[in-house]
Order: sequence, then C-alpha cells, then structure tokens
Amino acid sequence: MEAPHKCEYRIRDLPTRSVTLFPTRAQVVREIKDVALKPGANEITIVGLTPTADEDSIKVEGTGAAIITDIAVTLLPNNDIFEDIYPDSDDDEDKDTSEDDEEEDEAEDINKALEDVRDNITSLSDEQKRAKEIIASAESRLKMLDAYGVSLDKRRNVDIETGVETYRKEREKVFQDHMEGIIRDRELTRDISKLRLEQRRLEKSERKEKDKAAKAKAKVQRAKDKLKEKLRRREEERLNEKTRVRTEREQFWPRSCYTVRITLDATSFSPTPSRRSSIASASDIVKIVSEKEGGPPSEDFTCSLSLSYVTSSAFWSPSYDLALSTTTSSALLCFDAQLTNMTSETWENCKVILSTSQTTFSGLKDDIPILQPWRIKLAGKGNGTLVNDAVQSREERAEQNVWQTSLNYYQSQKPRAELFGIKGSVNPYMQAHVQAKAQQMQQMQPQQQQMQMQMQQQHVQQMAYQQHGRTAYRSAPPPPGASLFGSVAPAAPAPTAFGGGGFGAAANSNIGPTTLSDALAAAPLKRKEVSRRGGGRFFAEDDDENEDDGATMLEPTPALDFQESSFEETGLTATYDLPNLKTLKPSSTASKQRVARISFSNVQFSRTVVAKYRPVAYLKARLRNTSKLTLLRGPTGLTLDGTFMGRSRLPRVSAGDIFPLSLGVDPAIRVIYPEPDVKRSTTGVFTKGDNSVYTRTITIANTRATAGKPVNLTVFDQVPVSEDEKLRIDILHPRGMTIAAADGIPTGRPGRDAKEEKDWGKASAVLKKGGEVSWDVELNAGRCVKLMLEYEVALPAGERVMQCD
Repeated sequence: MEAPHKCEYRIRDLPTRSVTLFPTRAQVVREIKDVALKPGANEITIVGLTPTADEDSIKVEGTGAAIITDIAVTLLPNNDIFEDIYPDSDDDEDKDTSEDDEEEDEAEDINKALEDVRDNITSLSDEQKRAKEIIASAESRLKMLDAYGVSLDKRRNVDIETGVETYRKEREKVFQDHMEGIIRDRELTRDISKLRLEQRRLEKSERKEKDKAAKAKAKVQRAKDKLKEKLRRREEERLNEKTRVRTEREQFWPRSCYTVRITLDATSFSPTPSRRSSIASASDIVKIVSEKEGGPPSEDFTCSLSLSYVTSSAFWSPSYDLALSTTTSSALLCFDAQLTNMTSETWENCKVILSTSQTTFSGLKDDIPILQPWRIKLAGKGNGTLVNDAVQSREERAEQNVWQTSLNYYQSQKPRAELFGIKGSVNPYMQAHVQAKAQQMQQMQPQQQQMQMQMQQQHVQQMAYQQHGRTAYRSAPPPPGASLFGSVAPAAPAPTAFGGGGFGAAANSNIGPTTLSDALAAAPLKRKEVSRRGGGRFFAEDDDENEDDGATMLEPTPALDFQESSFEETGLTATYDLPNLKTLKPSSTASKQRVARISFSNVQFSRTVVAKYRPVAYLKARLRNTSKLTLLRGPTGLTLDGTFMGRSRLPRVSAGDIFPLSLGVDPAIRVIYPEPDVKRSTTGVFTKGDNSVYTRTITIANTRATAGKPVNLTVFDQVPVSEDEKLRIDILHPRGMTIAAADGIPTGRPGRDAKEEKDWGKASAVLKKGGEVSWDVELNAGRCVKLMLEYEVALPAGERVMQCD
C-alpha cells in the first residue's frame, strides 16, 4: 500500500476567517485554501492549535473533489523553539558602542612660555656655575702664586726682579679672570632672578588655567556622566520592556498543542448520484464539486478546508460609560466591549462577532423531575429526630442536593501553569494558579457544604417548631443558600449579564474562578463597596453611591465619530458585528471596542430623603431603554453634569424596559433634622393618665440657582405604632391624615421668613401602614420648606413605653 501524500500547516500561518466571541468562550474559524491533493490518500496535518481549545468542538469542512475519511485530534508537546519564533536579534542594535566606558585623561597643555623661561633659567644656571668655577679657579691660582712668592725667599741666587715681574703678570691674569667671573656671576644672578619672577608669574597663570580647565573638564564630565546615566536608564527601561514582553509571551507560549490530522480520499471518479449519497460522504465530508458530463477525469485535485474550534480562554464582556444631564433630562450611554484573548494564537485581520449566547446551558442532561407523593405520619413523642418532614420531604432534600451539585459543576480543564510557559523557566502564572487553586478548594466541595448547610437549616427549623408550636408551619422556610451566621447566598442562579435566568444562567454566584482565565475575566467585575456616613455616596450593585462635593457643568466638546456595529437579535441570542477587520493578540489585558452609542431622553430624576436615619437627599434616575439593543449587565462609569462620579454597575435591561440608577447624594439639597420637641401634660383621655406631644421638623433647602427647575422629593418619616390597647397614638399634624385617606393632605410651610419664600412650592402628606409618613414635595429653586410631624402618645399613669422585639 502506498504511503499517503502528506502536507503540514502551522496554525499561525493560516488566515482567520472569523472569531465569534461569547461571554465565556470563543469560536474560531480558520481557512486553508487551494490544498494540492494527489490521487489516492492524502494526509493534511494542522499543528499548533491552542491547548485551551475544546477537543470535541474541532470540526473540519470544505469544498473540493475529495472525501474526508478520518479526523484525528492529538495533544502533543510543542516542538517549536521560543527563540526561533521570537528572536532576540535586537540586543546590540540599540546599544551605543561609539562611547568608551573608560576615557583616557587628556594630555595636559604645556605652557610654552613657562617652558622657555625654565630652559633659560637652566642655561643661565649652567653659565653661573661656569662663572663661579672661573672665580674659584682664580682664587686657587692666586693662592698658588702667593705660595710661589713665599718660596722665593728660601731660594738662593734668584733673580728677584724677574720673579716679581712674573708674579705680577700672573697675578694680574688671575685677577682679571676672577673679576670677569664675579661680573658674569652677578649678571647671571640678576638675569636668573628676573627669570624666576617670570617663572612664578607664569606658574600662577598656569595654575589658574589648570583650575579653569579642570572646572570645565569636570563640567564636561558631569554632562557625560549625566548622559551616561540617561543612556543607562534608557537601556534599563528597554531591557525591562523587553523582559516584560518576553514574560508576557512566555505566559502564552504553549507547552503542548493540539494537532489535527485530516485524511482525504482524492481518488478520481465521475460524479454519480450514488457516490454522493454514500455513507463516507455523509459524515465529515468535503463538499464535492461536480464535473461536467462527459468530461475527462482530472489527475490533480485541489480543495479548500475550514477548521473551526471553540476555546474557553477568549471571551468578551460589556463595559459602559453613562453621562447624565439634570438640566436637559437626557443621558448618553457608550456601549463598549472588552475583548480578551488568552490563548496561544493570534487572530489577524479577521471578522469579529460578539454574541450574547452562553453556549453552555445548565440542565441539558437532566430529565424534568416528577413530584413524588409526600406522605407523612406522626413520629411519636419518643422519636428524637430533629428533621421536620412537614417542612421538606426526603425527595426534596435529595433533589436539591443534586441540583446544587449540577450548579457547581464546571468544565474540567488543566491549569494554565501546566499548559503555558517555557520548560525550565519560572512561570508567572504558577503562583496565581496556586492561589486560585487554594481559593477554589475553599469554595468548592459543594455537595458536602450544601448537605451540612441544609442539615443546619433543618435543625434550626425543628428547634423553632418545638418552641413556637404550629407557628413554624405558617412561617416561610429560609432560602436554600441561607447561613447560620447571617450571610445569605442566592437561592437560585440570578440572571447573568449575557442571558436570562432560564437559558445560559450562571452556575452559581458563589463559585470562585476555577482557572486563571476565569479569575482574570471576573477581576473587572469585582470591586469594593465604599460607603461614608452622612454626605457620602454609595456605588454598589443596587443602591451604590459615591461622594461628590458638587456638580460642575462642563462645556460640550465635539465628539469623534465612530463606526456603529451591526446588530441582530435572534430568539435568545443577540449578535454584534464589529466594523472592519480586527487583530486579536494574546494578552492578559482586554482591548476595548465601541459597540454602540445610545441616547436617552426624558430621564426622570427623583430625590429621596430619610432624614431620620441620614440627613441627605439621595438622587436616583429612571431611564427607559428606547433602543433595540439589550443592555447587558456590566460595569459603568457615571458622569453627572460633566463631573465624573465613579463606577457603578448597570443591570440587564431589555429593549423598552425602565431601569433605576442610584446616583448618590445630591449636594444641592440640604436637610436639617433636629431633635424632637416633647411637651408633656397629665390630662388626657385616661383618668390620671400621661399625655406627651412629640413634634418632628424636617427642613429641606434647594440651594440651586433661582432660575433652575423645581425638584421633586419624596420624604419619609414615621410615627410609632401601638401594640397595646392601653397605649394610644394620635397624629395631630398634618391634621386629618389617616390610612383611609387616599388623597394626600396639603402641608408644609416656608423654611425662612423672607417674603419671597412664600412661593416655595407644594407638598402633600400620606399615612401608610406601619406608621410610615410620606411627603411628596415639589420644591422650587433657591427655596426652603419645613415639614412638621406632630403626634400625641397617651398611656396610663405610671406606665412607660418600650419598643417591641
């Protein structure tokens, strides 16, 4: 049997047709065009698929005159060398080799004049020595002549005249030489002194020049050192950046890769209907391109393949920026998508599609449960069981355990520390993986935790049943996620940002990230709740606000235009086609792409005051989604009247729905809530009873400019509710306010005594159940209002009032 014709492709060399990003994964479609086939068996190998790909999702399709006979997917070690793919060829290019590390000291400049003076002094000194030698020689000869004259006295028969004449002549010569030597020595001494003075002057000038040159040299050296330090820092930054890039590349360097082997049968044949309907061409086929009738069979074949697969390390998440204006009652929402690619592949120049489909649905493998008969009987007084089967049946407890276990199920996948990194090097993901694994072990163990939690709940219910008798039957059971220590977990999976509660719902909001990619995906969604008593703002999931000293209106600036993405909604899924072709490189940082820009009109701003607890006015906006887009749950940056307030979270909002948004404390509304005024008397409806009148006053001031619009406020306060027939409470003001009164009672008076304060606005009070008093206030700009609540408490003499438990 002949060996099949083999052809190998690397995944990084294949073009990417499209990438469809889902909230938890991505589907990638790559193309192999014009694959040359030989008659008979052909084997095409595609090497380098990311190890995070789902092996079962790999699918091959295509067109051409061939039939796919086999597809094999294998996880093999990565044979590529990191340095070959990312060569470090630029090591020495940026280095400055023109400058020596150690520079030789420059030769000292020689002062020519000083050198000449020194040479003259030396020559004159030599001549002076010569003159001194002449003087010394003359003195020695003179001594010799004197000795010669003395010796003449001792001689006999000596011609005195001749001897004296000889002595005279010789002494005259000696004296002449001596005088010439003295004169020459004196002249040389004078010349040498002058030269030495000149030497000292020149040496002083030379020292000054040297000091000046040394200072200039030091200045130049400091400049050179500064330049060297700058170059050193630049080189250090370059190396740090290079190390960072290498480290990030190592994070996405696969230790193992999937290899796909496709076997094709390219045997020449004539297109007959029976061949098309054969079994081999019905499963995993390359669509047959028919030839013309009667045409000769071709010996060379080509086909085009498309490879699609799903990976869990690429996804997208929504992000918003909402700008609201209280003056125009409008808002502008910028809808962005954060794209994350944490695979080992780079998808270049491809079509990017965003989908809200969850791609994994809980309960696909489960049958619809059938209620079993719930039969109970008396257990008898001697039975010591703590389980109350009148609250939950055994089948209910068992099914809840199974359901919670299925919610906590997650797809098994190797940690990134084992899938990525270079062998022998320290993987930066290892420490993060160990921490994530430890957190996972604490948060998982769902079955044991759920069973223990439910047993504790059942024990609490049984104890409550034994203490309160039949009241336990009337009380509602606690939520399944309740804890004995005050923390309450969600009873059912809440609707996620990418789907409703039924299809594509999150497994469990209590589950921590199971892999590093999940941890990074969840990182932007986690934040601390910041609160401050009094005038603070709290930004959280529901009623979060954040402090702001005031609203500053900024001048509107022209915004840059951007291309809108096309939108399509089909059933439970919405898709967004991003304009132009995109390139998604592996990175731990998400890239942001603009999806849409939505304008809101008729934004309703309301303010709520609960002065009894906090003397501030909370601002809330109500917006209607008038667009066709479904706004997914995600983080939102809030800007109010040109002032950035902080980050909040936008809930899931379908088209046409209304959603509230807490904006924190309105600093323009001032609230004063003093201590109550109490007046006591001993007269009342009871004989020898005690009556007390309590007066609470709420003062609210609108500090906005007088030209501004009036603001609407809802103010809440309360009066106590009597649980004893001997204790009576009557509301004295607002007069006539009862629960039966459907219409509000007009109330309120100016907060200041000025004449213009009479036109402060209007207010009406309503009494609700539980003693709650609500005022609907319309307060004009620059005005102040006082809301008074007065009630009387009557009780028998000698009694006192206490709050019920």
